[in-house]
Amino acid sequence: MKIKLLNIILISSIVMLNCKSHKEINKLASTLECTKPIEFIFDKQSNAVKIEKVGPSIGESKIPNYELTFIRAVNELNENMNTELKATQTLGFPSDSVLKVEVRIEKIIWDFRTTDAIMTTELNFKFEDKEIKTTGTNTTYVHGTKKGNLRKSLKSGIYEFLNIYCD
Repeated sequence: MKIKLLNIILISSIVMLNCKSHKEINKLASTLECTKPIEFIFDKQSNAVKIEKVGPSIGESKIPNYELTFIRAVNELNENMNTELKATQTLGFPSDSVLKVEVRIEKIIWDFRTTDAIMTTELNFKFEDKEIKTTGTNTTYVHGTKKGNLRKSLKSGIYEFLNIYCD
């Protein structure tokens, strides 16, 4: 029953977030109330994921540092939240006062269409013997870089996790 409810919430979140800009995500994040601070740990296996391009594209931007881009996305959300969020590089000692969440990027697709390009980033969040998968998205209409789109799609996916976990 609980898993079914989480799936319904997840699907609803994905549908709603597909229409949200990252500035709207900042505003929505400011309304979330989490029970304790959250520490995100970047899974180094994420670095092996390649950005898959679909459709015709012009030009080529530099491949971003996934971990630094992830940390920046967490920090941007932290600026807008009532709950403390931070990103670290190692798991460290468990603590009852902080939720430690390991995050792995599983897939990145950049879909170039006629009038826009959509980057989707599939994320896997593991914590307390639980697992939540989300898909972050970012749409650009004129120009975008891998780094900028990845940061915004990561931010979207992290917000989806927070929306499920915190409320």
